[in-house]
Amino acid sequence: MTDGVVGAVIAALAGMGVGGGGLLVIWMSLVRGYEIPAARAVNLAFFVLSAAAALPYHLKTRRIAWRYVLSLTAAAVPGVFLGGHLAEILSPDTARRVFGWFLILSGGMMLLGKMKRRGRMPRG
Repeated sequence: MTDGVVGAVIAALAGMGVGGGGLLVIWMSLVRGYEIPAARAVNLAFFVLSAAAALPYHLKTRRIAWRYVLSLTAAAVPGVFLGGHLAEILSPDTARRVFGWFLILSGGMMLLGKMKRRGRMPRG
């Protein structure tokens, strides 16, 4: 599969609300062999350009919750500095493992949340 096809598929998934950035980093690091910092940099550029392309639609349909955007942005600014610092001190292998565990944890939380909303939680 070419990078262009993978990029189009990931962009389509991201447009539907799936975490396309995580998929892109996985593709670039595991399949293409990029180091995690390079994969993150490409992911960031991909995300910014994809979001810029989607912005006119969301402005037109008035689907942007501005208070939520502002609170996320206020939390993101210190998070960026913390993440940048951690990226400098963690080895690529450790960063890859942390990212993998984060994806597993967040995916599990999403799955449990959907099960809970549908009333299908396992009894324990």
